[in-house]
Parts: sequence; structure tokens; C-alpha cells
Amino acid sequence: MVESLLIAPEAPKASELLQKDVLFRADDFRGGPRRKIFFLVPPGSVEMNYGRLAVAATELPWLGMAYVASAARSVGHTVRLVDYEILRQGYDTLARDLAEFGPDIVSMAVFINNIDRCLKVAELVKRISPKARVVLGGPQATIFPERTIENPHVDAVIISEAEISFCRLAAALDDPKALTQVPGIWVKDRSGQIVRTPRQPLIQNLDSIPMPALDLYPMDRYYPAIHIWGRRVANYVTSRGCPYECTFCEAKMTFGRTFRHHSPQRVVEDLNRLHTTYGFDSFQFYDDIFTTNRKRVLALCEKLASNKHQFRWMCFTRTDLVDPELCRVMKRAGCYLIVFGCESGDQQLLNLIRKKLTVERNYEGIRIANAAGIRTLSSFMLGLPTETPAQSRKTISFAVTSRLDYAVFPIFEPYPGTEIWKDAVENGSFIQSGEHQNHLLTNFDKIWVPAHRSREELEQVAREAFRKFYLRPKTVWTWLRNLPHMPFGRFLRFLWSGLYYFLFASWVEEVRTYRGRGSRYS
Repeated sequence: MVESLLIAPEAPKASELLQKDVLFRADDFRGGPRRKIFFLVPPGSVEMNYGRLAVAATELPWLGMAYVASAARSVGHTVRLVDYEILRQGYDTLARDLAEFGPDIVSMAVFINNIDRCLKVAELVKRISPKARVVLGGPQATIFPERTIENPHVDAVIISEAEISFCRLAAALDDPKALTQVPGIWVKDRSGQIVRTPRQPLIQNLDSIPMPALDLYPMDRYYPAIHIWGRRVANYVTSRGCPYECTFCEAKMTFGRTFRHHSPQRVVEDLNRLHTTYGFDSFQFYDDIFTTNRKRVLALCEKLASNKHQFRWMCFTRTDLVDPELCRVMKRAGCYLIVFGCESGDQQLLNLIRKKLTVERNYEGIRIANAAGIRTLSSFMLGLPTETPAQSRKTISFAVTSRLDYAVFPIFEPYPGTEIWKDAVENGSFIQSGEHQNHLLTNFDKIWVPAHRSREELEQVAREAFRKFYLRPKTVWTWLRNLPHMPFGRFLRFLWSGLYYFLFASWVEEVRTYRGRGSRYS
């Protein structure tokens, strides 16, 4: 069965990825050939990524691609970046752009919900610019490099962190022997044979990487989710990696169980530059676990609190990595929202996904943040392997009784390559249906359903969860208190999103054929 083939190898050990004094140095790559490099986000839509939650969701620039584009530009390459999804432009426009630009390299980041589109672009590239090399990176390419590069239109795959490997690949493009010696890639040699090189060690000092090239994006086209504060909002990462073991997450396959961070000074300098250039007054810190290192968070908050510009910001973390003092300091520094990953209200399911949290600790973390005046949001997965209807109801009950300000209830989708995929194969089935499609991999038009349950029942449970959580006085009061902190247009989006979710979404074709969880809901 196809499903049984999608279990990834073990995550790399931190000792294999971390070596002393690994830096990004642009001077190491200068003096070589100058390339024309085309980074792109394939055509798509917000409905493909978020389904029924599309109206409430966010569209933000892809930071990983912006970092690699910035690194390539700092070396001296001619770099172009186009986000066809946010521009609502299709493959015809992309084809014209390829013909006009004539790139040496076309690069895309591959995620679980866009791999079919990336491979469609790769085929288009080879038809229009046959000499261009197609280079793919991102989580899905890292987890399944062999399956990715086996596609006849893909020339190379970059594993994990790409800044150094990409610049080395660009420098070696004309030398077949040198190309097969670039660390951190899978590449086809002259005969078409696949060559796998050792992994490139991770960059120890993230400050050595240039600021992400957000100027290459149409920044005025992006928008945050409906609950986000601030007039103009940008996303930013202050750290990379996560040391935890959640079975549903692919982060450890990319970075191992490592954690590295920018210095507080670098973070504040970047935020100030974004404020001066674009007028951003609010930031979403998209770190996997923002408070992993308590000492550095305290130092960063001190810098933010004393900064000449006062910013609002939100972050993601765990309920066991907050405490009253830390939350008070974060609040003073501008934090208005913490997103927790409580995931379930049932302890047995938390143990299954190796969350290493208790239901009681989740209640306590939410209480601590609320006491400091910080709002809280959590994501909950419905329909985990072995989950019963009674356990689903416990999750809904937890969300309603926990004093969370916001909650989202996606139906669980197992990602190929994650540890929980094996649990899903053993405790459920993949159905093929014209009504429910997932497209986790090319031509894999199936959707997973846990044993003894149906997709229809899970969708009904998800709608029930949203109704019980949002159609109550506390939530109405929360949204009324949001009004002074956001543009009125965003508040109108909130009102429309409720009508859309409960009344109109089932009429929209792209929602009916929703592909899965896609990106973060928050």
C-alpha cells in the first residue's frame, strides 16, 4: 500500500547537526559565477490551505524562502521572488515570467499541501526554460528527498536549512563534480543518477544570516488572521527549532531536536527596520516554541520594553514553559497573545502524541497567561488515532471551560513522514471520495478517517466545537474588546467569517475539496 511507504527515517541527532563556529559568510561565495535565481510560491488560494476557515485565516510571506533569497542576493546573484498565490495569478502568468526572466535556477519550498503544485511548476519550467535547474527545499523535500528528486523535472533537493547549501549549489552549478560534493543536497549527476551528500551542519549563529528579503514580496497584499491586533502586521522568527518530540510534527526531521536563536539586539534592529520601511506596528513571532530559553526571552523583552518603538506582538509556546513572572515581563514588552498547542482535552490522547503535558498543566498555563493580561488561543485536533466520540467531547469541554479567548478545531490529518503516520495507518483507513479530497502527495487523492468513525461525523463534531466555543457571551465580549486594537475592516472580516463558516462555506468548491490543515491557523 502507498500509505505504508510514507514513513520517514528517524530524525537526525542534534550532535550530527550542531558543529562549532558554523556561520553564513557571504564572502565565502563571492567571486564565482552570478546566477539568475527565481524563487516562487506556486499558484493557489487561501481556500486550498484553510478550507472552511479561509475567511478567518492569514496570508503572510514565506519567511524561509525570504531568508534563502536574501542569502543568495548577498552573494551577488540576481534574485527574483514572486508569490503567485497572494497575487492570485495563475500558471499562464508564471509561464510568461519564466520566459521573460530566463532563470538559471528555479526554487520552491515544498509543503504537504503544495507538493502537487510545485511539481506542476517544475514540469512547466522544463518546458519553457529547459536549461534552468529546478531546486526544491522545505519540510516535505527534507522528509522525503528520494521521492521528491525521483520526479524527472526536479534537479536537486536541499535538506533542512538552506542558506549555505543553496549558495554552494549555485556556485557549483557549472561543475558536475563539484555539484555532487555540495553538503546537504540530493542531486542528479550527468548520467541522471541520484547522488546524496552528507548533511550540512546547522548555522550556529543565526545573526550571521542576512535579514529576510521581505522587500521582494508585495507586502501590502498580505494580511493577518481576524484576531490579530495592530494596524499593520508582519511575521518574524526569533529562533529556529524545537527540542520536543510531538509525534504529529515534522520539525525534528528538519532541524533535529535543536534550538538556536537570534540575539535580542538583532531582533529589535530587524523589527525597527521593518517598522521604518513598511510601518509595521505589530508582529507575529512564528517561532515553534518562543519561550524555550527563558533567559533569552527575558533579555529580549527588556530590549523591546526600552525600544524607541513600542510594538505589539504574539507568540507560540507550551503551557509548561510559562510562569507568572515571565508572562508579566512579556506583557510589559508588548505581548498581547500566546498561542498554546493544547491539542486535546483527553490525557490518553496527549500521551499518544507524546505531548509531554497534562490536561491540568494546560489549564494552569492558560490561567497564568490570562492573569498577566495576555490573551490565549489554542489549537485542538479532532479525530486523532484511537480517538472516540467521548474523547472528542472532552476536548470541546476543555476548550469551553479553560477560559481560552480563542480556539480552533481542525480535523486531524496525518502528515507523511511524521511518527503519528504509523499510528494512523494502524488505527484508521484512507478513503477516496469526490466529496473529501486531501492531496497529501501527488496523485494521492485520499483522506484519512479514524477507525469506527466517519468523515461526516468528524465534520459535524468540528462544527459543534466552533458553535459551543464561539456562540457564547464570553466570546462576544472578547471580540468587542478587540475593536480598539485592530482596523475596523478586520473586525468586519470576523463577522463575515462566522456567517461564512456556519452558513456558506459548504457551497464553495475549494472548501468542499479542502486539502487538509495546511499552514498554521493562527
